[in-house]
Amino acid sequence: MRPEWLAAALLGGALAGIVFGAAGGTQLGRTTVVEVLMVLLGGAAVAAAIVWGRRGPLYGAVSLLLFAALAALTTLSVTWAIVPELAYIEAGRTFAYLAVFAAAVAGARLAPRGAHVAIKGIVLAAIAATAYALAARVWPGSIGENEISNRIGQPFEYWNAVGSTAALAIPGLLWLGSRRGGSVAGRVAAYPAMGAAILAILLTQSRGALAAAAIGAIAWFAIVPIRLRSLPVVLLPSIAAGLVAAWALSKDAFAETAQPLAVKESVAGEFGLLLLLMTVVLVLAGLAVNVGRDRFTPPVRVRRRLGIAALVVACAVPLAGFTSVAFSDRGLGGTIEDRVDELTSETDTAPTEQGAGRLAAASSTRGKYWREAGRAFEDRRSVGTGAGTFATARLRHRTDPTFTRHAHGFVPQTLADLGIVGVALTTALLLAWLVAAARTTALHPRRLPFRRGDGEPSPRRDWTPDRMALVALTLIAVVFGLQSAIDWTWFVPGPAAMALVAAGFLAGRGPAAALPEGGGSLRLREPFRDPSPPRLLAASAVLLAAVLTAWAIWQPLAADRQTTDALELAEDGDVDGAIAKARDAADTNPLSAEPLLVEAAISAQAGREAEAEAVLEDAVLKFPGDPETWTRLAAFQLGTLGEPADAAETIRGALYLDPHSVTARQLFLEARASEREQLAERP
Repeated sequence: MRPEWLAAALLGGALAGIVFGAAGGTQLGRTTVVEVLMVLLGGAAVAAAIVWGRRGPLYGAVSLLLFAALAALTTLSVTWAIVPELAYIEAGRTFAYLAVFAAAVAGARLAPRGAHVAIKGIVLAAIAATAYALAARVWPGSIGENEISNRIGQPFEYWNAVGSTAALAIPGLLWLGSRRGGSVAGRVAAYPAMGAAILAILLTQSRGALAAAAIGAIAWFAIVPIRLRSLPVVLLPSIAAGLVAAWALSKDAFAETAQPLAVKESVAGEFGLLLLLMTVVLVLAGLAVNVGRDRFTPPVRVRRRLGIAALVVACAVPLAGFTSVAFSDRGLGGTIEDRVDELTSETDTAPTEQGAGRLAAASSTRGKYWREAGRAFEDRRSVGTGAGTFATARLRHRTDPTFTRHAHGFVPQTLADLGIVGVALTTALLLAWLVAAARTTALHPRRLPFRRGDGEPSPRRDWTPDRMALVALTLIAVVFGLQSAIDWTWFVPGPAAMALVAAGFLAGRGPAAALPEGGGSLRLREPFRDPSPPRLLAASAVLLAAVLTAWAIWQPLAADRQTTDALELAEDGDVDGAIAKARDAADTNPLSAEPLLVEAAISAQAGREAEAEAVLEDAVLKFPGDPETWTRLAAFQLGTLGEPADAAETIRGALYLDPHSVTARQLFLEARASEREQLAERP
């Protein structure tokens, strides 16, 4: 195996480990383990760059510092968060993402010509996740046994995360299948991989992923001059994937939600055969295209005209859609207004279609979540309610008892969680990264004075293979950013890490004029040498910071395990040991109310009612923004102490925080009824 592919396999394996290890990022145990490894490996990569990196300007430093400031703000939000534990967990996630971004910047500093490796690694991981998602419908009784939706969602257990992962792979596959260099096997493999990615997007029925992928592909054709070579890479797989998707979406297993396993198994064999046939056909198509390209090369003038025609067609598709809409009965303005109303509507009067019709529909529940995020933002405009607390902050503003973890959009989520300060910081980070990307890819006007390391203006570059790879990396990050802007895929570690690798490498790479001449894709900026003591000291500090950060990220999981141990001890009859273990959990993670609630439950079960009441009151005082603490205290006052008046008063706190809570409403009614009974029994 060539060194480039070996390095790509290692990177792809690491990213795939994040994908399958963290899954959807909603389970504390597996997500914490992955985040700890991300921080430690990221710290090691940064330390290596400090020790062996070249002297000179640190490209990407502004983006890196702003990312670190965002992580710091997320951590500081623990002090004002309505649920401090959620903010703490979100701070751990942000530091893990910072570690990945910093590692990518470090990788660009160590191997600046490694853009090819970065793309291959990202594509390998993305296609591994996509193939697994499709395989879950070939073997629904084993791989997809927990998948109840008609939309494919494994291994993330969330369909839009699959769609986002497949979408961000498309720019990399366009580069892989159309580049002039590299192996024939790699160019041919891009065809079935592209087919799998497009099919996955269609079967997730993710409109955001489809739009982001289309924008990424159109941008590739608009920017990169190898349009004729790129056209079959996207056109042939689109036809094949479209045919398979049309068949699949005509079946209830893919078109109707909550279908039984028997329905999915009834079409699993046929779907598997179609996948195999699509793969074989696209491999043969890729071979034919590459063999024909090697034997027959059209004249430059013909290639140029065909490339321009491909660009015109790519741009004409959305233009034709706008034109047809403009001449419709409602006109362009009226149609756009209707679609915006459908997207942002807070009511569910027009539920979103299932199946193929969903891809053309604009209705969504996102409008409801965005409005709730806006109301949460109104509560605390400056710094928000704390990182990761939208799920709790929205309870005061929701209009029905539905549950959601996120605001389904990066901007509304950030507004609710971190307020104006958070949005301003993330906007600055985005602008800094865009400047770095423009400098690295030279996709900027000639007049912009980007400077080389020696202070001379950076000249415009020709379309070298390296520059095309950098554009592909740019589009990978952009596609993910576009999709996550209207969803919560930022909180899913797998696709987020892939995009961060692309974005970090691009920011840290710097302009081509600052690179040494010649060398392969893994050529280091400078050969390894004996590091200086200051560099060793700085690298040691980075490693120590990584270890301490990993330890801090681990604490919520450690406390959760101690809480579980306390419950097991209580079941075995060791009440004192169980209470001691619950208190250890509270010491390990003082930001969580769960250890206090568990200690109170154990004390109440043991007949220590006074101790239980004191602990529950302490939980309310420490975590007044969590409706669960109020509910548990009220339930104890009513069911154990027999004090309905106190319970009715306490439950008002939960109802203020969550007016639509079914549990709190029922508890309030029971408390008032019990209070009336007590009054009636009095002489």
